[in-house]
Amino acid sequence: MERFALAQFRSRPSRTAALGLAILVAAVAFVLLTAAAQTSRLDVQGTVKSNYRAAYDVLVRPRQSANRLEISRRLVRPNFLSGVFGGISFPQYEAVKRIAGVEVAAPIANLGFIFPVLNFGFSVEPYLTREPVQLIRLRLTWLANNDTSRYQDASQYVYYTRRAPMLRYMREVHGADTLSVCTGFSATANLADPFARSGYLSCYSSLTPGVGHDNVANFLGLLPPRAVGAEIGMQFPLFVSAIDPVQEARLLGLDKAIVSGRYLRPTEPVRLLRTSAGAGYRASPVIASRKTFVDERLRITVERLHIPPDARVSQTLASRRARPFLTSLSGRVADRAIIGTQELYDRLLRKQDVVGGSLASAFYWTTSDVRYRIRTKDLAPAPADNPRSIWRTPVSQGGFWSPSIENQDVQFRGLSPHISSWSFDKHNTINAPGFDLVGQYDPERLPGFSPLSQVPLETYYPPRLEPADAASKVALGGKPLLPTQNLGDYIAQPPLVLTTLQGIRPWLNPKYFSAGGNRLAKAQWRPKAPISAIRIRVRGVTGPDELSQARVRAVAQQIHEKTGLQVDITAGSSPKPLLVDLPAGKFGRPELLLREGWSKKGASISFLRAVDRKSLALFGLVLVVCAFFLGNGALASVRARRSEIGTLMTLGWSRGRVFAAVLLELLLVGVVAGALGVALAALVVVLTSLDLPLWRTLLVLPLAVGLALLAGLLPAWLASRGSPLDAIRPAVSGRERVRRLRGVVGLALLGLRRLPVRTVIGSSGLVIGVAALTILLAIQRAFQGVLVDTLLGNAISVQVRSSDLLAAALTVTLAGLGVADVLYLNLRERAAEFVTLRTVGWSDRHLAVVVLVEGLALGLLGGLTGAALGIGIGALMLGVPLGSLALAALVAAVGGVVVALVASLIPLSQLARLTPPTVLAEE
Repeated sequence: MERFALAQFRSRPSRTAALGLAILVAAVAFVLLTAAAQTSRLDVQGTVKSNYRAAYDVLVRPRQSANRLEISRRLVRPNFLSGVFGGISFPQYEAVKRIAGVEVAAPIANLGFIFPVLNFGFSVEPYLTREPVQLIRLRLTWLANNDTSRYQDASQYVYYTRRAPMLRYMREVHGADTLSVCTGFSATANLADPFARSGYLSCYSSLTPGVGHDNVANFLGLLPPRAVGAEIGMQFPLFVSAIDPVQEARLLGLDKAIVSGRYLRPTEPVRLLRTSAGAGYRASPVIASRKTFVDERLRITVERLHIPPDARVSQTLASRRARPFLTSLSGRVADRAIIGTQELYDRLLRKQDVVGGSLASAFYWTTSDVRYRIRTKDLAPAPADNPRSIWRTPVSQGGFWSPSIENQDVQFRGLSPHISSWSFDKHNTINAPGFDLVGQYDPERLPGFSPLSQVPLETYYPPRLEPADAASKVALGGKPLLPTQNLGDYIAQPPLVLTTLQGIRPWLNPKYFSAGGNRLAKAQWRPKAPISAIRIRVRGVTGPDELSQARVRAVAQQIHEKTGLQVDITAGSSPKPLLVDLPAGKFGRPELLLREGWSKKGASISFLRAVDRKSLALFGLVLVVCAFFLGNGALASVRARRSEIGTLMTLGWSRGRVFAAVLLELLLVGVVAGALGVALAALVVVLTSLDLPLWRTLLVLPLAVGLALLAGLLPAWLASRGSPLDAIRPAVSGRERVRRLRGVVGLALLGLRRLPVRTVIGSSGLVIGVAALTILLAIQRAFQGVLVDTLLGNAISVQVRSSDLLAAALTVTLAGLGVADVLYLNLRERAAEFVTLRTVGWSDRHLAVVVLVEGLALGLLGGLTGAALGIGIGALMLGVPLGSLALAALVAAVGGVVVALVASLIPLSQLARLTPPTVLAEE
C-alpha cells in the first residue's frame, strides 16, 4: 500500500507538487491571516439604565489612563481630566473623525494652570482723620471652605502726612533735604521664598495731592490720580484647555452659550499684537467662563495703627528699619470689607494689562491625578509632596514665582512647571504667548442632561462633594465643598479659559516654553500629542436598544483598532456616590467626610485579542476552496488509475485497503507540505513584525494534514467503490447519444458536460470567492467599511478589514488554480481527441480557442453565480443598498472571469506537447 502511494510521487511529480503547493499556501495563509487580523474584540457587560444617553457615547483617552479603581470597579472620578495632559496626537484625532459612524468627535486638550496677575486699588480715604501723620494697615485674609480655611496674605500699608509736601518718587521734603520714604520697606522684602509675602507701602501727602501718582495703584489707574489708597495684587489661577470650536458646538451647543463678545472661529490663527509701547506678543484667541467656581472670599481688615509719640516716622520709613517698625505696630480695626472671588474674577476679565492682555502668563503648571488609599467603606486621597523648587523661575526677583498663598495647604496632586524665558526677540516681540479674550460664555446656558446619566469629563462644572456626616455638615454650613486657588487641592476647577487647537500650539513650542525640570513635567510635555481626551457621539444612537448599542460598540472597536487608544463606552453611565475621607488642612479646615458623585460606566468593556467570526469565516473559505482543488485533483488521480485499481482488486485488495491507499497518498502530500509550511511561516514571522508566537506556526502542520485528509475522503471512497471490471472497462462509456458538433464552442461546451461533477467543483471556488468579494466591496463602498444593522431581529456589526479583502482575493486566486486544474485534466483526458483533430487539419489556434472557451465558460458560470449569490445575501440579509451591490458584483464577476481566462493559460502551455507519438506512447 505504501508503494502504491509513493508510486504517484514518482510517476506524477508535477501533479503531486501542485497538490502540495496548494496545501502549503492554504495552511500558511490561514495561520498568518488569522494572526495579522487579530483584532480587539469588544466584550460589553453591564446593565443599561433607563436614562441611557448622556452628552456623548464614547470617551477616548490616552493609553493606560485608567487607574486602579476604574479597572477593578469600573468607577471614574468626576472631572478626572484635570490630571490628564496630552497623549493623543492630531493624526489620531483626524483618524477618529474619519471613522464611519462618528457623528461628533469633540477633543479636549488641557494646557494647565496659568497665573494671570490681578491688581486693584483699595481707597483708604474714608478712614483718614485730621491727625498730621497716619499709618493704615490693610490686613488681607483669604477665606475658603465655609471660612474654615484662613490664609493670611501680605498686609498693605498706607503712609499719609499733613506736615510735609511730597515730590515724585515718594520723596518727602524737609527743608532743603528730601527723604525717600517707602524705599526702606521694599528694600527689606524677603524674595527668596515663594510664599513670603512682602506687601507694599504707599506714601501720600495732603499738601501735594496727586503727586502720589507714581504709587503703583495710581500709576496703573487702579485709583484716581488724587485718591489715597493701596494696590492689592493677587495671582488668580485659571485652568486652560483647547477645543475644536465646530465639534464643541455640535456636541454641546457652546456657541449658543456666548453672553458677550463672540465665539471662537475654527481656523482662527494666533495673532501678533502690539502694545501702545510697541512691544509685540503672540495672542491665542480664548473665550472665558462667565462663572468661576472657586469658593473663596477676600477679607480686607482696615486698621489704624498706633504711632508712638517719639517715633520719627519719615526717617524710619526711609531706613531699613521700616519693615520691622510697621509690622510691630498695633492697631484698631476701622472696618472690614469682603470681596468674593466672582467679583475678582469679573475684574480680571475686564482688566487690560500692559503686555499680553488680561490673561498674560510667563509660565503654566500641570497637575497629576489624585491617588487613593482604598479602605472598606470609603476612599482616602493620599497627600502629595510638592517641593518649593517647582515655583522657581528666572524671570522673578529672588528666583521664585509668587503663587497663591493657598498652595501652602495640603495638596493631593503633583505639580509641574513649564517656564518661559519672557525675553524679547530682535523684533521686540516677547517670547511668551498670551491670550486674547474674544468672548465669554455662561456654562449654565449649556443644555442639561439627565442627572441619572452623568458621565465623567464634565468640562464645564466642578464635581460636587456634599458633606456626609453631621460634623462635616456643620463645618461646611451644609454646603458642598468647592475648588480653591490651591492648584493641588482635592477638587480641581474646571477649565475656565478655552482656546482652539491652533491656539494651544505656541504654548507647546519648545522655542517659547520648556518641559520643566521634574519627571512629571517631562512626562506631561507632549507637543506632538497634546489632546487629553476625545468625546464621541455616535450616529444613529436613539436609546438602549440592541441596534444602538451595536453601533456604539462598532465605533468603539474601530477607534481602538485604528489608534490603539483607550476607549470607554459612556452611554448608560450612572452616578455611583462614594465616601471620601478628606484629611484636615494646615490652615483650619477640619477632617471632612464627603459624598462624591463618581460615575459607574454603563458598559464594562475589554479588548480581547481575537479574530472576529466574519474574518474567520473568510479565512476558512481559503481552506474550502483549497479542499475543492485537492478533491478535484484526487478525483482525477483516481479516475486516471481506474485500471490500476481494478487490477489490484482482481489480485485481492479489499475496498478498505484501496480506501486507505488513496487517502495515504494525500496524507503524505499533506505531511510534506505542512512541514515546509511550518518553516515558511516561521520565516515570515521572524522577518516581519507579525504578532504571532513562533510556537503557533506549528499549527500549519496539523492544519495541512487535516486539509489533505478531508479533501481525500470522497475520492478515496469513490475509488473503494470500484470493481475488478474497471481494469478493462473504458473510462467513458458510449451510452450517451451522439450529437453533431458545430464549431469550437460546441466542442468546448461538450468537454465541460462530459464530467459535470468536475465542472461544478471547478467553478464552485469562483462562486464562493466572487460572492464574498461582492459583499465586502459593497459594504466598503456603502458604509465606509462598517455595517451595523439587524439580522432576524438581532443587531449585527460587520467591519471590513484589509485582511478580509486579502482573504477574498486569495480565495478567488485559488479558485483560478482550480479552474486551471479542471482545464488541464480535460486536456489530458482528451489528448487523443485533440491530436486527431490536429491530424485532420485543425490548427493550434483552433485548439487554443477550445481551451479558452472552456475557461471563459467556467469563469462566467462561477462569476455570475457568485455575483448573484452576493447580491442576494447582501440585499436580503444585510440590507446593503442595491446600487452598491450591483457595482461590487460587476467588479467581482469581471474579476472572476479574468482570473479564469488567466488560469486557462496554464493548460494552453501544454498544447504543444500533444503530439501523436506522445499520445500513442501513453495509450
